Amino acid sequence: MIGLSAVGCKTANSDYTITYPAGLISNHPKGFLGCYVKVVGILTDKRPQDLFPPYPGDLLVCDKSGCVYVHYDYGDLKKYLGKKVKVIGYGSVTTFNFPYIDAVKVEPLEE
Repeated sequence: MIGLSAVGCKTANSDYTITYPAGLISNHPKGFLGCYVKVVGILTDKRPQDLFPPYPGDLLVCDKSGCVYVHYDYGDLKKYLGKKVKVIGYGSVTTFNFPYIDAVKVEPLEE
């Protein structure tokens, strides 16, 4: 079930059954600003030329729609490089309007 929050963004119910395409969040970050999002994709450090990390060393999660940066303060994501992961967090943008997910949970998935 998708609803509109008080700030007008799309939100998922508490079970996070809605998986958003990384490219959608990357191309329309203000539509997801402050909202919980779930993205499933491959974690990579290959930065696209038109995207800059919100913090040095942040990685990207990519699916077939595109990529979005993941900022994670609760551990080292480098152990998941090249692996399929599920990222749950808040949609955010930097002061220069570059989109990223402020992740609260990152889990590796079996392929």
